[in-house]
Amino acid sequence: MSHTHEEWSESNINHYQSAHSSRTKSERIRNEADTLMANCSSKTQRSQQEANNRLGSRIEDCNSWRADLQTELDNNIRENGLLKETKSELEHAIAETERPLRINMECIKNREARISIDLVKDEVENSLEREVENIKTYQQRMQKMLAKVNQQIETNHSMQDKLHGDLEHKDMALEIDRDCHEMHNDAIDIKHHDGVEEEDVSGSVPQSWAKFSKNNVEESQAGRAATRQLRYDVNNLINNAASDMSVHWNKTNRAFTDRISETQDAHRNLKSNLILTKNEISEQEKYLERLKSNIAAKDPPLRVAQSRLKKRTRRPDVEACNDQPHQKLIEEVAEIAQSIKLLEDKLCEGNDALQDLLRNKQRLEKDIKVKKNTLLIDQQKCMSMRRSFPYNVVATRYY
Repeated sequence: MSHTHEEWSESNINHYQSAHSSRTKSERIRNEADTLMANCSSKTQRSQQEANNRLGSRIEDCNSWRADLQTELDNNIRENGLLKETKSELEHAIAETERPLRINMECIKNREARISIDLVKDEVENSLEREVENIKTYQQRMQKMLAKVNQQIETNHSMQDKLHGDLEHKDMALEIDRDCHEMHNDAIDIKHHDGVEEEDVSGSVPQSWAKFSKNNVEESQAGRAATRQLRYDVNNLINNAASDMSVHWNKTNRAFTDRISETQDAHRNLKSNLILTKNEISEQEKYLERLKSNIAAKDPPLRVAQSRLKKRTRRPDVEACNDQPHQKLIEEVAEIAQSIKLLEDKLCEGNDALQDLLRNKQRLEKDIKVKKNTLLIDQQKCMSMRRSFPYNVVATRYY
């Protein structure tokens, strides 16, 4: 089939126009591609730079919190170490209270060996009872304080674990973010991780992330403040216990001193009375011997008078006259008999007085032994243990 010249011309024109259109479109696409590549490259660079900047800021924030956490952990460990030293001092103080308590108990036991009238509930015994009550009260208070110290030490350890755990997580995050910050387009270990952007990262948000470490630091600071206050309280308790127990100890010693002085005075007075009583016994015995001699001396005159009367009874008849000699002899016998009776009554009275003196002598000697026993107990057995206050505590430190 043949074509006309017009068809041939039209065909050429169509080809020219189609080719021109294709070239124009291709050039437009190339121009648009150049612009798109330039824009994408610039955007990618800006986005990567912003990511690098944000990673850098994140590393700075993490380092800042890490420094705060590490400082707080160091402070907590130091403060807890001081509390452990305070605990040792408190335990030592508690153990030291056993020494005055033991001496107190020994004094009470020793004084049970007092005898007779000296086994009395005196001011010394009252003071010993108050002293032991005071010691036991401080023992209870220090035991309660020790329980609080142990609890605070456990709380501090728990807080240290939190801080340490937070630091470990910060270190892990810092290592990861540093690696991320150092990555570049020519790194050999980068590769595709399709879908990674869709993974859920919802452990925290920046506010809750910062608040978590802030809470840990503030909780530890509060714990350190409580620890310092507790060490201060322990220090005061130990010092107050030492002071108060020493005051009670000295009061008891004064009571002992007063009681010993009182007993010594009684002992001296008893010995003085014993000497006087012994002297009086000697005088009374001499006096009784004189009485006996005097009574015995009345016997010959009595026998003479009675013999005279007897002989005169043998006068015969009217010679048996109730004359003046007879009246005098009768009067003489009566007088001598009365004298003997009075002397014998006085002898009985003197013997009674002597027995009373001997009984008093025995009582005095017995009471002297009682007082001597009491002085041995109070002065030698008890006070020899109480010359110094047996409570030695290490001076507590407070920072």
